[in-house]
Amino acid sequence: QILDVLDELKLANNTLVYFSSDQGAHVEEVTVKGEVQGGSNGIYKGGKANNWEGGIRVPGIVRWPGVIQAGLEIDEPTSNMDIFPTVAKLAGSPLPQDRVIDGRDLMPLLQMRTQRSEHEFLFHYCNSYLNAVRWHPPNSTSIWKAFFFTPKFSPEGANGCFDTHVCFCYGQYVTYHDPPLLFEISRDPRERNPLTPTSEPRFWEILEAMQEAAARHARTLQDVPNQLSLGNLMWKPWLQLCCSSLGLSCQCDREDQDGRHSP
Repeated sequence: QILDVLDELKLANNTLVYFSSDQGAHVEEVTVKGEVQGGSNGIYKGGKANNWEGGIRVPGIVRWPGVIQAGLEIDEPTSNMDIFPTVAKLAGSPLPQDRVIDGRDLMPLLQMRTQRSEHEFLFHYCNSYLNAVRWHPPNSTSIWKAFFFTPKFSPEGANGCFDTHVCFCYGQYVTYHDPPLLFEISRDPRERNPLTPTSEPRFWEILEAMQEAAARHARTLQDVPNQLSLGNLMWKPWLQLCCSSLGLSCQCDREDQDGRHSP
């Protein structure tokens, strides 16, 4: 419907449309009758709330007639964090200079001005914990992924944390890996076969490069106010539109289709 309206208003050629998701399917979403409602992640392991490929590989569908070639398929690592710098660049707005911007402008990739994503490394978090690192080395078709810890799926043999309805990121709910668990995603997208020094001669060299990148990334992090503090979680009706200062009444007038106002 949105696309139809853009066409009707003749705005399609001036509008970048980006369709995606914030996570993979929530595979643990099952009714008391055992009916699966959380969707499927196809061949990929895991889902929502973890960093197996099923949790972070999501659709990325882009439309901009006359600017982006129709039918183009791009198999490069990108991130939803890329939306911000892409839109800022298109709007002619400079990026903030007082912080590290993790996203990258997508337009060179979408317009085939480059064949490579600017993301050599991507850092995958589970809540506030650095969970995994993805590396796409220059001049290489390999994509490596290293896990510092992984969630304990339950029950045993399941493809998710069904006992807790969602996977947690700490303590007894995870398994820590030293050395990190290494996969070559370009050859093993199902993440079924972790590499070893025997199966991958460059095992230690690859891990060293990824751990150094994680350390450089960690040095750029800055403390910020806790967005989940009690003060931030408390309801503030005086900041909410159409609410009285006492929070006793929250009601807005709405404009109906005839242009008249009704309570």
